[in-house]
Amino acid sequence: MPSSENESMPVVTVPALFTRSYLALAEEYGHARQQILRRAGISASRIASGHELSMPEYLCLLSTVGDLLGPQVCIGVEMGWRIPPTALGPLGAAVLSSQTGRDALALCRRFWRFYGMGLTLSISSVDSVCTLSFQIQPALVPAEHRHTVLEAMVAGFARGILGLHRGAPEDIVIWFDFDKPPWAKSVRDRLGNVHWGMPACCIRLPEHVLDAPLPNASALALNDALSQCVQLERLLGKRMDDIAERARHELVRQVDGYPSFEALAERLHMSTRTLRRRLRDQGVGYMDLLNMARRRDALSLLKRPVLEVAQIAQMLGYADPANFTRAFKQWTGLTPSAWRARLS
Repeated sequence: MPSSENESMPVVTVPALFTRSYLALAEEYGHARQQILRRAGISASRIASGHELSMPEYLCLLSTVGDLLGPQVCIGVEMGWRIPPTALGPLGAAVLSSQTGRDALALCRRFWRFYGMGLTLSISSVDSVCTLSFQIQPALVPAEHRHTVLEAMVAGFARGILGLHRGAPEDIVIWFDFDKPPWAKSVRDRLGNVHWGMPACCIRLPEHVLDAPLPNASALALNDALSQCVQLERLLGKRMDDIAERARHELVRQVDGYPSFEALAERLHMSTRTLRRRLRDQGVGYMDLLNMARRRDALSLLKRPVLEVAQIAQMLGYADPANFTRAFKQWTGLTPSAWRARLS
């Protein structure tokens, strides 16, 4: 998926298996492959030869299939459910060969930046609950495709987790941070305990689930796959050093607000020009990271009932509380007051 030697902006590509799976889904509903590819402007010979698509081509195909199948088919969840972890190449093979779910998630945490295809993944544990949170990189995935890409990724992870879990399916809770769609029933039929209009897009599960042994655990297969992942890390690691993650750690709210772009570059010991280029290489900009930090802190501050919404807006750097309300609703689908009421 990572890709080019161009120093300015890497060409993110999508595995051929994803393309074939979308085409197969559309064919199941009676649409001819040639017709689909013609509408998407993609050469049939490229698909036949197994070429990977660029991210713009992939998103164009996604739009075409979505238009053909209509709103009653959740193509994101269908794809996430159908596509095996091996579609992620060496990382998928390493995950399947791991001893436990905890080991598999540790590998995802380490190597995800090379495979995320426009998504960031963060993993945290609080009070014996593990949370896998997903966020779109706006520079790589346009807003109109956000829901589908999130649905596909969450469904893929959920399928793997539900496959290991021997307890009640309700223990695995899935949140989407957008409004309930027309295909909600089919999503719940697939994934179980799903909720929309929530504060984040994530999967929440009891930590003990992660300690269950995986059925395909193999030390030999794991070592082989891991060596390929490490080789990729060596090849791309220096150029794709996770500067966005380092920047996120530095974007901490102080008494005088968040660090400016110039201050952030200084903290990271690089020029503003270099920082801008390095962030662009990872598909994000300073404002994307600042909004992520504001969202993170807003969710935390709203848990403190002594703080009024206007106070929180000011603490996050919004001169007008209405701007904070608009931003928060874009992040979560709810106003700050509504989110706080639901939380309580």
